[in-house]
Amino acid sequence: MKIGMRKPSLKKSFSARTSGRATRAIKRAIIPGYGKKGMGLLHPKRALYNKVYRKTTFSIFDVAKAFSSKSRSSNSGCCMTFIFWGLAFGLYLFLS
Repeated sequence: MKIGMRKPSLKKSFSARTSGRATRAIKRAIIPGYGKKGMGLLHPKRALYNKVYRKTTFSIFDVAKAFSSKSRSSNSGCCMTFIFWGLAFGLYLFLS
């Protein structure tokens, strides 16, 4: 299980945003319950893995979103800021 920052992939990101719209429409028409909330019950191991993965990893876009948020409270993005600067310092040490 990965912990920390996910490596960004422009190819996969572009593919996820552009392909599959027609396929999802067809599956939604044929398979009852496709794309509805709560379908993780059909595959509980996968649902649990995905939930843990989403909570233990983050992307560079999540870090950028935390820094660019307009409404910052006193503790907003504290954890993400700590992780970002830790990674930046680690990268600096690694490269020097």
